[in-house]
Amino acid sequence: MKMIETKRKGMPLWLTLILFTVVCPLHGQEKAEPKSASLVRDTELKHKPFSDAATVATLPRALDIRVLSRQSSWLQIKAEDKNGWVKMFSVRFSGPAETTSDTFAGTKELFNLITTGSSGSTVTTASRGLDENRFSEPMPDPAAFTVMQQLTVSRSQARAFAREQSLQKRQKDYLPASAPDSGGKS
Repeated sequence: MKMIETKRKGMPLWLTLILFTVVCPLHGQEKAEPKSASLVRDTELKHKPFSDAATVATLPRALDIRVLSRQSSWLQIKAEDKNGWVKMFSVRFSGPAETTSDTFAGTKELFNLITTGSSGSTVTTASRGLDENRFSEPMPDPAAFTVMQQLTVSRSQARAFAREQSLQKRQKDYLPASAPDSGGKS
């Protein structure tokens, strides 16, 4: 009786394996990378997909490139006679997507995750949606400024909040100024 209940609770192992075998190759086929692209800014071409990897060359803005593969937020490219890695935020795709020839890419990634505990992805941090122009050429936003002004509190409201939260006033010395020759780095 208990054996029948267990079979009803979950999917049989043989059915899971069959679905896994069928779905994983199809998952790999969905991965597509555009073939042709160009750089949106002067970009460092790295030897490996890491920020601290050796720089192979600095590529100029608007250079036409060919995307070979992707690893996390890095793209492996061929530009002129050079191969290397660039951040994908430096690339603008211009051609239609082409399906990868590796139909087992999804299976390989999953197998790598199961056997090693790593997906093979490189973790990086980036700010999506922000570029240099938003900082170098700022545009005022009166509506956002009005909202910001509505969030202000008076000095007495701030003191009342500090009392409610049992905050204590403390005096802290300023940090020493950086030496001019250190470039502001400590």
